[in-house]
Amino acid sequence: MEKTLTTFLRGKIHVHQPASGYRFNIDSVCLASFSWVRAGESVLDLGTGSGILLLLLAHFHLPVSLLGVELQPELAELASRNFEENGWSALGRAVAADFRKPGAFPEGALELAVCNPPYYEAGRGLPSPDDSRAMARHSLSAGLADVLSAGARALKAGGRLCLLCPAPRFSELLASAPAAGLNPHVVRWVRSSPASEPHLALVQFRKEALQSPVTLLPLTLRENSGDYSSEVALWLGEREPPEPRFLCDVMVGRLARYLRLAGLDAAYTNRAEDEWLLAQARRSGRVLITRDRPLLARCKKERVRAFDPGSDVPRDQLARVREAFRMEAEHSPRCMDCDAPVLEVERREALGKVPPYTYLTHERFSACPCCGKLTWEGSHLARFQAMLKAL
Repeated sequence: MEKTLTTFLRGKIHVHQPASGYRFNIDSVCLASFSWVRAGESVLDLGTGSGILLLLLAHFHLPVSLLGVELQPELAELASRNFEENGWSALGRAVAADFRKPGAFPEGALELAVCNPPYYEAGRGLPSPDDSRAMARHSLSAGLADVLSAGARALKAGGRLCLLCPAPRFSELLASAPAAGLNPHVVRWVRSSPASEPHLALVQFRKEALQSPVTLLPLTLRENSGDYSSEVALWLGEREPPEPRFLCDVMVGRLARYLRLAGLDAAYTNRAEDEWLLAQARRSGRVLITRDRPLLARCKKERVRAFDPGSDVPRDQLARVREAFRMEAEHSPRCMDCDAPVLEVERREALGKVPPYTYLTHERFSACPCCGKLTWEGSHLARFQAMLKAL
């Protein structure tokens, strides 16, 4: 296989991929932006190709492990090389296997599975003469039902499967999900410009019984000016994420929720070991917040940014963080459970999903793209803002 090296995200990711055949494009970026990874989660990519989707998720999030399953051995070897050269060989690996068959991946153990499945049904349209590209674009080896079935087998109860499909196949995708024991939870359409019709659907399925899915406002790729939208520009590396960003250990879980409510990126997991915390803080450039003195000493020795809030009282911890990092700018709130920025939804999306009085007395609603929880500017936010002013 002849290969090329693609430099992506302004040199932060280097991707070896086939010189001819299927090569990654903006679709992988869209799916990565939709597939929010909570800190410390394990991620599986079904049909990983060169591994680009896992590389993007690893760059923007803090997973604990990455596994790519790829039917074509040459591509699986290429993905493994990409993991190694981008510094992810300790947490990421690719295997050459058929994800439709048992043994290709751990079953019932993962929190998140992702897939960029073939767009077209076998027998429709003209397949590419390049075998690799044909398999990526047409359902020659696996169809939507196969992807849904494999995702359901991989996930633990409540786990999430995120994938995208062409708009014309959206109904087919939803109709195939119940047989796999999956239910749609979050939907987001993708359109090329503000005036164009959606051409792709991003869908999150959950392995649990759910009410009707939440539909987020569309993801617009380019503005009328022709420039990428601010959201897409972030995921393309054309603008940096807002600072400061934090990584909170198990000792400051309530502080992490306060920071998220203030609109700040505060990753948190109560299952992380010190080695993982150190490695992720060093790689991502986040400030590690902890009260653990030995861990603080290691951070100082290894030149990892760290901060001791100096108190065990969450309110006082927040005051110390605000003072130390000059957090004066206003930010939109993030999900207190997932750390994902909440996205606005049409008001009608909240009908029947929030208390009737809340629906009648509020005009604006938002939703977390990860857990799908609907939020609004309620009394808890007013109390928190009053506390910030008091601080």
